[in-house]
Amino acid sequence: MSALPTLLRGFALALLLAAGGCADRDAGTASPEIRGLAASPALGRNQDVQLAYRHSLTIGLRSDRVAARFAAARDRCNGEAEKGCVLLESSLSEGRGPSGRPSASLQVRLPHDAVAPYVAFVTAPLPGEAAGDVVVRDQSTRADDVTRVIQDGTRRIAQLGDYRAKLTALSERPDISVESLIKVADELAKVQSQIEEAEAAQRGVRQRVETEIVTISLRSDETRTGPFAPVSDAWAQSGRILGESAGTALRVAVASLPWIPLVLIVFLILRALWRLRRRRRARPPRLQVEERP
Repeated sequence: MSALPTLLRGFALALLLAAGGCADRDAGTASPEIRGLAASPALGRNQDVQLAYRHSLTIGLRSDRVAARFAAARDRCNGEAEKGCVLLESSLSEGRGPSGRPSASLQVRLPHDAVAPYVAFVTAPLPGEAAGDVVVRDQSTRADDVTRVIQDGTRRIAQLGDYRAKLTALSERPDISVESLIKVADELAKVQSQIEEAEAAQRGVRQRVETEIVTISLRSDETRTGPFAPVSDAWAQSGRILGESAGTALRVAVASLPWIPLVLIVFLILRALWRLRRRRRARPPRLQVEERP
């Protein structure tokens, strides 16, 4: 009879191991581009740790596909506004000029379960594109621990609420004077304003935990060609070149300051020697008179 519970426990353990293996196989089928983004919400579901996630992707494209993908990613978020997608920032640079490189960037806020589908759409080929035309150049995920911020905010709101309740009870006393009532009313207004500010800050932090920020950069590695491409490149980099040259000149000038006194002393010595030599050369030769007996 004692062997029966042991067999049941062994059978249950085998079922758990089999289920875990199936889950591992399912997780392994996720694409490498979005695997890290899809796994991040699970880390934030720990009730003891509150994390706010930010993701960043850099996608390489052909020059003529940057604008189309930018429009597709923007329209996708605007079309899913009812699902919680919010377009925070968007910019498109067509890279005007012979050697311009088009680029674009978007920043969206998404619920946890909408991050992976959105990233999968952005990294998938659009109609007319091949699979190799879309390359994820860089990907990073950052998690900010806001547990202490939430705890401090909750504690502050509770303290302010208690203080407001005490002030309200004090204002309702029948024996309170008019002067004291005015002071209590003024203090109540200040406390209410502080409570509203603390609650607004708490909602902002909660929103960071309940959603994720995804920043997408679209870059083209291709350079437009033309007869004036070198001139355009030099003009585009003129500010950086001027700054580097000015920095180099300033470093040389600062490094030369300790040598100025030494160079001045050497110059004065050489100048004195040169003048002395000129004086000797300018003297007329002495005539030697022979004495005759």
